[in-house]
Amino acid sequence: MAIFHMSFSNISAGKGRSAIASAAYRSGEKLFDDKEGRHYFYARSVMPESFILTPKNAPEWASDREQLWNEVEKKDRKSNSRYAKEFNVALPVELSESEQKELLTKYVQENFVDEGMVADVAIHRDHPDNPHAHVMLTNRPFNPDGTWGQKTKTEYILDSHGNKTKTPAGNVRNRKIWLVDWDKKEKINQWRHNWAVSVNQVLEQKNIPDRISEKSFIEEGIDDTPTQHEGINSKRHERKEFNQQVKNYRKSKAGYKNNQEKVINRGHLDSLSKHFSFNEKRVVKELSHELKTYISLENLDDKRRMLFNWKNSTLIKHAVGEDVTKQLLTINQQEISLKKADELLNKVVDRTMKKLYPELNFEQTTQAERRELIKETDSEQTVFKGSELNERLMNIRDDLLTQQLLTFTKRPYVGFKLLMQQEKEVKIELKYTLMIHDDSLESLEHVDQGLLEKYSPTEQQKITRAVKDLRTIMAVKQVIKTQYHEVLKRAFPKGDLDELPMTKQEQAYSRYIPMAIDSSTFHPVLLLVSIPHGGSESPLTACISVKVPTVGS
Repeated sequence: MAIFHMSFSNISAGKGRSAIASAAYRSGEKLFDDKEGRHYFYARSVMPESFILTPKNAPEWASDREQLWNEVEKKDRKSNSRYAKEFNVALPVELSESEQKELLTKYVQENFVDEGMVADVAIHRDHPDNPHAHVMLTNRPFNPDGTWGQKTKTEYILDSHGNKTKTPAGNVRNRKIWLVDWDKKEKINQWRHNWAVSVNQVLEQKNIPDRISEKSFIEEGIDDTPTQHEGINSKRHERKEFNQQVKNYRKSKAGYKNNQEKVINRGHLDSLSKHFSFNEKRVVKELSHELKTYISLENLDDKRRMLFNWKNSTLIKHAVGEDVTKQLLTINQQEISLKKADELLNKVVDRTMKKLYPELNFEQTTQAERRELIKETDSEQTVFKGSELNERLMNIRDDLLTQQLLTFTKRPYVGFKLLMQQEKEVKIELKYTLMIHDDSLESLEHVDQGLLEKYSPTEQQKITRAVKDLRTIMAVKQVIKTQYHEVLKRAFPKGDLDELPMTKQEQAYSRYIPMAIDSSTFHPVLLLVSIPHGGSESPLTACISVKVPTVGS
C-alpha cells in the first residue's frame, strides 16, 4: 500500500552537524572534510544509489559531492550557518526500482533544481519494504557566473524624507530580506503537496488504485489516530501496539496542560510513560512541581541548560553586591531535584530499552546513548530494527558528544587541546584584570558578596564574561571526560584510562566511534594488544592505528 512520508530538516553548524559527514552517511561514499582534515565513511550492507542534479548556473565542481559540500562549509562559516536543507521521502513500493528513480528524479528536478538548488540524492534500499530517499539541498543560489549568490540582503528603514532611521541606542534600523523563499512554511507545504500529486499521477498511469495525500486526518475530516511511517518495522501487532500507545499518550497529556512547559508535538509518543511504576509516577509528579516542568528526557536537557545559565548570572550578581541568597537556594534545590529526575529516568529508560529493544547488547551502549535512542524512538514513533537500529546507534554515537556540549555552549568543539588553550587564554586575561585591585584567581573560588563592587563597569563586564567562559569550559571538560571514559571503558575494560592523557583518549575515542557500528562487527579484543601502563606502550595508543575491515575508516 502506498504511503505518504516526507519530512524536512536543516543540516546546520548550530546543531553541531557537518555537511560532509551527512553526505558521506547518505551516499555511502568516503568523503574528506577539508575543515576537519579527516575522512568520513559509513559502511553499508546495501550501497545506496546516489547522484547529483545541478541547476543551469552551477559550476562544474557542484557535481562533485566532496567538493560541493566542502565549498558550502567554506562559504557559510558562522557558528549558526545552515549548510543544507534535507528531506526524507518514502518511495511507493508499488513501482519498480527504475520507476521509483524516474519519479523521484523528475520531482526533484522540477521542484528544487529548476529553482536554483543543487540536489544530492541518495536512494536507500536496505530493506525491500522500505525504499526511501535522502535528498540534501543547497541553501544558497548561484549567480549567473557560477559563483555563490546571496541568501539575504539588508534593507534600511527610512523615514518619510528617505533618510535612514536609528534606534534609541544609535544603531541604524534595518531588516533582513530573504532573496529565496525556500525556508517558508508555505513553500514546504507546496513541496509536500507536489510530491503527493506526482506519486498519484504515476499510480494512475499504472492503473494502481492506491492514492496518497500530504494532508493530516484532521484536514481530511477523518476522526481517527494516524499510524506512523513504519519503515522496516511493518509487523501488524507492532502497528496496533503503537497506535494504542499514541491514544494513551494523548489522553494522559491533557492532565499536564497546566505545566509551564508542554510537550510541543501532539503526535509525540512518550514510550517511557507506560513503564513508570505507581510510586515512580508519584515521584514524577512531585519533581515536575519542584522543577516547574513536565519530566521528560527533552525537558530535563532544557532545564539543565537553564539552571546552568541562571547560576552563572546569579553568582555574578552576588559578586557585585546583590543579595541573591533566595535565588541560590532555589537553584540548589532545583539542581538536587534535577539529579533525582535524571536518576529516575535512567532507571525507566533501561527498563523501557529492555522491553522495546531486547536484542540490544547493553554492554556495548552507554546510558547517554540509551537516552538518545529512546528520544528518537519517541519522536519518530518507531521501534527501530535490524540494520536501521545499527545505523541509528551509529548516528547517535557520532553526534552524541556535540549534542551534550550544546547544553553549555554553541561554540563548535574542535578538540581537547584547543579547549585547554582557550582556558589558558581566558585565565591570563582574567588574571590581569583582577590584579588591578590586588585580587587573584583564587579570590573567585569562594566569592564574597560585593567582591567586584570596587571594579568599574567595564572591568566587571570583562570579569563576568571570563567567569562565564571558564565555567562553560569546566562543564565542557567534564562532559568530554565522562563521555570518553564511559565509551572507552566499555571498549577496553582492562585498559588503565586514568593513566592516559585526555588528548590520547580523544584520539582513541575518535577512532573507536566509527568502528562501533554494531556489536556483531566490532571486536574490541583484537584492539587490546598494547596499552601504555606506567612507562610502557599502551593498547589504547596502539588502537589508534588499528582498522576494522567492515568499517573501512
